[in-house]
Amino acid sequence: MARQKGLFKVIGTLGDVNFYVVKGVGYARRAGGGFNGKAIRTQPSMVRVRENASEFGHCSSAKKAFRLALLPLFDPPKSSALHRRLMGLFIQLKDMDPISKRGQRRVAKGTATAKGKRLLKDFVFVPECKALDFIESQCSFDWNTQTLSVNAMDLKTLAFPKGATHLGLTVGVLDFDFEGLKHTLHLSHTVYLENNRPVGGFTLQPDPLMSPQYTGLAVLGLQFVEVMDTEVYALKAMKACGCAVIGLSHP
Repeated sequence: MARQKGLFKVIGTLGDVNFYVVKGVGYARRAGGGFNGKAIRTQPSMVRVRENASEFGHCSSAKKAFRLALLPLFDPPKSSALHRRLMGLFIQLKDMDPISKRGQRRVAKGTATAKGKRLLKDFVFVPECKALDFIESQCSFDWNTQTLSVNAMDLKTLAFPKGATHLGLTVGVLDFDFEGLKHTLHLSHTVYLENNRPVGGFTLQPDPLMSPQYTGLAVLGLQFVEVMDTEVYALKAMKACGCAVIGLSHP
């Protein structure tokens, strides 16, 4: 690679030389080289690249299907940070696959392991949503009855985002097929808790109850909202929404 000299910089290809400009500096280098699609698909030296690409594509598809399955419970603003963290989770789950050869490892086999289950259970979807930690500490989930029990609590200790008048809580049971990427989601009704008001204990339960055929996940959804008369407006900020896996079940 060489720098271009002269007052005017050339951009493009002349003969077998590529000319381009980076941050105002002109460069020239011989065209060609590198890897092309055919080489990646066919050359033995590219086998590791093919293996990584296959597994990455699988993780990306699984991540997308999982995110879409959660939308009725968790519909945050678009966030590249959340995308990266979810992708990182699914790559870790794939890495937990103890059976398949490299290039064929799958998220489904990873979630069946004890470490994979722990990764799913401990994943923090929105670190900015500090309220979720408080709410989780005040509730418990019973898989036998698929019931979320929430303790009496005082919301005066909870900081509401600007514009929020209520906190909405919903529990869902998601049956997710990590191999076929199909899902079924059953939701409870949403309870709206008013700011600066004490809350009596209550329960939430999906209707109807579900018998998971694949991986069952009990999921708690949280959304700060503004309520005007009978109309509910969600706050569009990452810290105003949250989601947590509060229980796991395998058939």
